[in-house]
Amino acid sequence: MIETVVHFLVGTVFSAACFWGAMKLTRIDGTFLGMFLIAAISSLVALIPVVGWLAGIIVMFVLISKWTNAQFWPHAVFMVLVANLLGILGSMALAGLLNSV
Repeated sequence: MIETVVHFLVGTVFSAACFWGAMKLTRIDGTFLGMFLIAAISSLVALIPVVGWLAGIIVMFVLISKWTNAQFWPHAVFMVLVANLLGILGSMALAGLLNSV
């Protein structure tokens, strides 16, 4: 049980960091706490069986639009795309570091 909680927290912090980095790169105003809450809430909603993944995405876009100065289209969508790119690059960098050890 504790491993699940730690995994969720580490994933949420990593997602929040990617959202925050994307927010800075796309010049959207917001806070790290807001990005952390968006990542946590959308991750919790995504745990709903069958439709959770879609509901989590919808909740993420709505919260980004509400808690930042981003409009849904194109700002929030572009921010999420940049955050996913940062997540992929960060994962690749981490895998490279772990592979070299």
